[in-house]
Amino acid sequence: MPAMLDTRSAWKDSVPSEGEIRDAKRQTLLREAARSFNRLGFHATSLDELAKKLGVTKAALYHYFPSKKALLKACFDEVMGAAVANLKQAVRSGRTGREKLRMVFTGYLTEIINELSVAVVTVEDNTLSPEDRAAVVKERDRFENELRNLVREGIKDGSIIPCDPKLVVFTMLGAMNWVPRWFRHGGGWSEEQLAGAMTEILDRAISTQPAHALTQRVDEIQTSRSASPSVGSKKRTVRT
Repeated sequence: MPAMLDTRSAWKDSVPSEGEIRDAKRQTLLREAARSFNRLGFHATSLDELAKKLGVTKAALYHYFPSKKALLKACFDEVMGAAVANLKQAVRSGRTGREKLRMVFTGYLTEIINELSVAVVTVEDNTLSPEDRAAVVKERDRFENELRNLVREGIKDGSIIPCDPKLVVFTMLGAMNWVPRWFRHGGGWSEEQLAGAMTEILDRAISTQPAHALTQRVDEIQTSRSASPSVGSKKRTVRT
């Protein structure tokens, strides 16, 4: 009788495991749901339409999420994960409060408009269940408070002009969180270019040493992708 193969090393680990396949399908569903939530809103998003776009039955979706609200909660979790990761990186790497804040927003916006993003940032959180909404609001408030602390740090170290940290953070997040509503992939601006240009505008408003001019052509901004010939730079488009 032939010996049983160790499935962990079968095919030299070149074939995705069942768990990896399931995770890939789940992520694909989240991405499609996020696009619809961001552009149409929660109530106008139909599970039947999502299933049709993915080429599966509606019943197949329930293998991954028990309800549309559970889908929405998972998308909120993704955006908060991206937000916190960028915050931690900025705190480690930035030298001043202003620099840290700029790093957070550049990375955050790049993440939420990435073609593979499942972040939902413009849907009303009151569509969630009370328990899920409480959890989302708690995480969001913690993130916003940390951003306000960066503004305070910048005021103290002289990199940010005296201002109301709460208003500054609300204004900046409001501008950033609206972008997924109008940003479209497949045209003139990359995620990195747009994130850099928008952060430049917001940064200038609070800087003690504001730039004398802003970028005049967003599509000409050099990014890590465009600077390297070995990496294909996908273009994006915006609707005006």
